[in-house]
Amino acid sequence: MTARQTRQTRRRLKRLRCPACGQRVDTSAQTTCTLCGFDFTFGAESITGDDATPYARAYSTGERGWQFMLEWSWFAGTQRLKHLALMRASAASRRFARMNLALLVVGIGVIGLTQIGWKWVARLPALEQSGSTQPTGQGWIHVAGAPRPLRADVAGELPVDLWWNWSQATLGAASAVVLGIMCMWLCLAIVRAGVSVAHGAQLREEKRMTAALLYSTAWALPVSVGLLIVGFLPVSYIGAMAQWSWYPSENIFIVAAAVVAGFGVCMWWFWLVRLGATAPRKVRARVAGFLALGVPLIIAAACAAWYFGTELLHRALTDALRLGF
Repeated sequence: MTARQTRQTRRRLKRLRCPACGQRVDTSAQTTCTLCGFDFTFGAESITGDDATPYARAYSTGERGWQFMLEWSWFAGTQRLKHLALMRASAASRRFARMNLALLVVGIGVIGLTQIGWKWVARLPALEQSGSTQPTGQGWIHVAGAPRPLRADVAGELPVDLWWNWSQATLGAASAVVLGIMCMWLCLAIVRAGVSVAHGAQLREEKRMTAALLYSTAWALPVSVGLLIVGFLPVSYIGAMAQWSWYPSENIFIVAAAVVAGFGVCMWWFWLVRLGATAPRKVRARVAGFLALGVPLIIAAACAAWYFGTELLHRALTDALRLGF
């Protein structure tokens, strides 16, 4: 063994941890966790219901397995879903979910940073709420304007200048991210509680589908990509205002974002519906019904709460810090 291989082996051993509870493991020869008793061999004698996914294996040895687990979850067949539904949530599954939801948080932050703080100003000051075509607040930057001199036939109510407030955008992104994290955490908690209740008192202690719900966040990746596409909308704003010879229209970005994010949301929902069909026969109708009908309503309510909450918080901070136009 070369010196480089020796160093790599030592670093790998330092990253060893239990996939069920996250406890550090002292040596690769250790077969069970000293904290929770999880069997690292994942054999026939493994503790029933513990996480035995490929990601849990990679997590326990300090290897990278996120990308493989995405594909493993996306293309899961019925038998794999049945196997996954019997696993309990673990440190590995929670880490996998945090990584995926972090991508959603990044997308939400990009939306706040690029979609909040814009102001289209009309030609006539009397048509503006502030009575002025120049900003009175702090942090405003003139981004683009219609070519000067303005034509005489331009209607007074048409926008001729585009301003952007970087302070508002930063506050908007921060508000969106904080409320987004709170809404996502609340959604996961409610969905997990709903699945537990739907299984009934006899099966509740088994904590069925707790790991599967966390691994279902693999579908957050296409949703995040859709949110990032929305972040390119300012290119259309600036191009339209400056009257470039060519610029991508807003519809291009909106349609592309809707297709990509909508695909992720629909596949996420379909994945959960298939997961519900793996529940025990006597509670299958309740579990499948909750995942098929209850989860979309919960997510829709959370999105509405996030949208209106961000709007109210942003408006309050803008008035308090005098960042209005």
